[in-house]
Amino acid sequence: MKSNLLTGGRRDLTQGSLHRTILGLAFPVMAVMALNSLYSLVNAFWLGKMEVGAREALAAVGPAAALTFIVVAFGMGFGSGGTALVAQYTGAGPREADRAAAQTMLILTISAAFLAAAMFLLAPQVLRILCTPPEVMPQAVAFLRITLIGVPFTAFNIAYGSSLRALGDTLTMVWVALGANVVNFLLSPLLIFGWGAVPALGIRGAACVSAASAMLTALACLVLLDRGRAGLRLAARDFRPHRPTILHILRIGLPAGISMSSNSIGFLVLQAMINSLGATVMGAFTIGSRLVEIFGVPASALAVSAASVVGQALGAGKPVLARRAVRVSVWMYALGMLLPYALIVIEGQAVARAFTRDAAIIDEAGRFFLLVPASNYFFNLLMVVMAAFYGSGHTRPVLVISLLRQWVFRVPIGLFLGFALGWGSVGVYWGLVIGNLVSAALAWWVFRTGEWARAVVHNDADARH
Repeated sequence: MKSNLLTGGRRDLTQGSLHRTILGLAFPVMAVMALNSLYSLVNAFWLGKMEVGAREALAAVGPAAALTFIVVAFGMGFGSGGTALVAQYTGAGPREADRAAAQTMLILTISAAFLAAAMFLLAPQVLRILCTPPEVMPQAVAFLRITLIGVPFTAFNIAYGSSLRALGDTLTMVWVALGANVVNFLLSPLLIFGWGAVPALGIRGAACVSAASAMLTALACLVLLDRGRAGLRLAARDFRPHRPTILHILRIGLPAGISMSSNSIGFLVLQAMINSLGATVMGAFTIGSRLVEIFGVPASALAVSAASVVGQALGAGKPVLARRAVRVSVWMYALGMLLPYALIVIEGQAVARAFTRDAAIIDEAGRFFLLVPASNYFFNLLMVVMAAFYGSGHTRPVLVISLLRQWVFRVPIGLFLGFALGWGSVGVYWGLVIGNLVSAALAWWVFRTGEWARAVVHNDADARH
């Protein structure tokens, strides 16, 4: 029986039970996502307890966080280029995996710093474009600018975590995220409300905690990097700009980065459309979208896990295993989430009653749940299928499908049906439905062609595996 460890303690994801491997990678990823959600809830909880300015503070967090996420989303997508190279080099065997990891960290940190600096300077103008109310503007600008200070560190953390996942280690970042949440929980009330010699900073305190947490997380990642966690041992020479590797990462990561940033911008446009339909629709959409977002966590985790397996499999010359990893992940999500989605479609109004007593919001939520979740089920399957493109390094289909989904189907159809034809919220929901279904069908068609099942790095393995 073959060992499941590669040279240097790295995990071979191409050996052993595929089902067990994928689930073993996915559960820690889900834990990190849950901890990140908790991170946001803690800040919102304490800001809501402020005696003065609580309403403005809570309102300021929304647009500021959305803008910050555009930069972070670009980093997450861009990091997929490095992840594909690290995974495939790990499967192929050469030491270039270390250099690919280092170059990913370098590029991601520098690009995030430039994007954050630009948004820092343009913060008031961008917030005005989002129709931020004047009374909220001062706190939103302050929160956004302080939070942006931590973004380059967050980008480094994303790059390091992506490299670990490519090596088969998804557990380490769970402990790092848990530590960040402990820091957040302890420092947030201290800096928001003040205590003793520590002044009350309000929303600025919450932003400072966010930035400090990103810095401390980066420090923890550096310590782990120095200790060679998961066999990732980088030398100083690995961080020197290496033009061929950088260009390789750019070819793979740039389409994915643009895709994720485009999705974030598309959501902002969608939110603006919802906001224009009034408080009732906003309330129902908030309830519905948060629940749909939670239902998407397993899909994201399975996609990340499958991408790592695909990368190593293609690097080792095993395209059949790469295809099987994606199919197994798709079936896991399809069967595991079918009943929850069916229940939320059938009992949408009952779900809404758990959040509000407002009859109008409950009725509107019923319309949302009747249309959107079923299509979102297929969209999440699309996310898992896209693991094939992320893991293989062929990310252009990701960009094309994402742009079509947002700017050809969801937004234009939502605007046309909802506002030109006067269907209101139902028209916007139908835009979501059509965009989700068409993009899912396109992703499955591209996956079936099999053009993606080629490594983007050289390997000497027998491709007939």
